[in-house]
Amino acid sequence: MNIEWYPGHIAKARREIKEHLKEVDFVIEIIDARCPLSSINFLNEEIKNKRRLIVVNKIDLADKEKLKHFNKSYLKEINSDFDGEIVFLDSRVNSIKKDVDKKIDLLTKDIIEKNKSKGIQKTLLKAMVVGMPNVGKSTFINSYVKKKVNKVENTPGVTKKLQWAKISDKVLLLDTPGVTVKKFKNDDVGINLALVGSINDDILEKQDLAYEFINKVFARYSELFIKRYKLQNINETSKAIEVMDAIAEKTSSYKKNGEINYDKIANLIINDFRKGLIGNISLE
Repeated sequence: MNIEWYPGHIAKARREIKEHLKEVDFVIEIIDARCPLSSINFLNEEIKNKRRLIVVNKIDLADKEKLKHFNKSYLKEINSDFDGEIVFLDSRVNSIKKDVDKKIDLLTKDIIEKNKSKGIQKTLLKAMVVGMPNVGKSTFINSYVKKKVNKVENTPGVTKKLQWAKISDKVLLLDTPGVTVKKFKNDDVGINLALVGSINDDILEKQDLAYEFINKVFARYSELFIKRYKLQNINETSKAIEVMDAIAEKTSSYKKNGEINYDKIANLIINDFRKGLIGNISLE
């Protein structure tokens, strides 16, 4: 699959983000734990000289074994310009503030100390939150301040303009719309982002996407699929079409003429993955 999605409001948002970067002390970049490499560094050239707090979000949905190597040293290896901290969390949990504050303190310690040397006792830091669509930026902000600040919806493109919000006594945050790039570095990145909901579903061929998903992960997570859909005569070597046919049989997903309803099966598989109903699955 070759996936591209770059509507006008995203192009506008990228320009505005670049313009406002000079106003902030650091960037909070939200990425999806199920595909951290596909969802990170979308504005690499613009933010590479900014200190960053990488928030690896939705860890409750990801394969935690796959995340063990994802640390500061690893990010430094793949991007020598990386200057920042990393925190792993599920932003739907209201207890994230303590962990996030610790990382912000580490990230901005030199700024605070410099201001204190000038006699400034309280520093209001300015930060910008960035990320792909639907990685959980608004949920993160709402959970951090423990009240509803921004509209949250499981649809890419809900936040359409830049908004400032005071999220603590220390931090003034500029929220930004989810932004993709004009062209992904390879087809796999586009597929990963489509699977986690960062691409508008309206432009996707769901049958093809479900087929790619099964090809990508089934060999590693066949037991989860078998348990979820109570499949029989299926194993890790089964082909994608065989898995879809088996799920159709177990869920009675047929059209009136008796043919398998592959649209229904595709939507079921993708939605179950996004909700974590199949199990903890990582795409990378």
